Amino acid sequence: MAADNSVLLGLVEEFVSGQVDSKAAETTTGVKTGQFTVLQLVEALGFSLTSSQPQTRGRGVQLLSQVLQECYSSLSEREVEVLIAFYENRLKDHYVITPHVLQGLKALTKCSVLPPGSAVSILKSIFQDVHVQSLMVTDRSCVYNILINLMESREEELKGLGADFIFGFVQSVDGERDPRNLLLAFQGARNIIHRGYDLGKFVEELFEVTSCYFPIDFSPPPNDPHGITQEELILSLRAVLAGTSQFAEFLLPLIIEKLDSDVQSSKVDSLQTLDLGFILVIK
Repeated sequence: MAADNSVLLGLVEEFVSGQVDSKAAETTTGVKTGQFTVLQLVEALGFSLTSSQPQTRGRGVQLLSQVLQECYSSLSEREVEVLIAFYENRLKDHYVITPHVLQGLKALTKCSVLPPGSAVSILKSIFQDVHVQSLMVTDRSCVYNILINLMESREEELKGLGADFIFGFVQSVDGERDPRNLLLAFQGARNIIHRGYDLGKFVEELFEVTSCYFPIDFSPPPNDPHGITQEELILSLRAVLAGTSQFAEFLLPLIIEKLDSDVQSSKVDSLQTLDLGFILVIK
């Protein structure tokens, strides 16, 4: 084991101090083949995680997160518990470390052995310690994926948060502009209203944070590699706005206002949204 530890320490040193990104793949292979464990990796990262330099601490967390993205499915519940506590603590660290922390948490939220209570713990840490809209596009996407992962696997835990979850969600997606992230935000909002989450006193806030995009006005840039269409965004938002009768008192005035628009597509979108809303209410 001493030989393995020396190998691991060498990989960590080269990645963190030598800025050799390829060592992440080698470290991942070592974990996958059983040469060393994820918790041994955390131990080997000790020198970087206690560094006075935020960039050095960030490189250490980055290495761990990159390994977890490939190895999360083999973790035990105890390992997941330790890693979640580690990452939640790191969310309080320097802002340059936050993106790497979020990547690690995203990997952990995919674990089938996520310990009871950890979903709530993760979300409370993010809502408290991360200002989502000050993050870069990819990091905001990471937060939305964490939310969606936990909604898929730990729904009852999240519902136990009550209106606090709705408030945190609203704060997280407020002001989003990237179309890729908007699809994720709309997906999260659909989950909330279609799966019976208690909106509490935040019904209007959830409506406002999504309806501000209505009607969708989006033209994908030429040669868009993401392939997101205006129709995709329209249908996704429509499913949110017309998805619950709790939105009716806010949706009807909005549609009436948009029907006065000189833009034909805006009128059509308004009528189709109203039509879907009536269908869902009748059902």
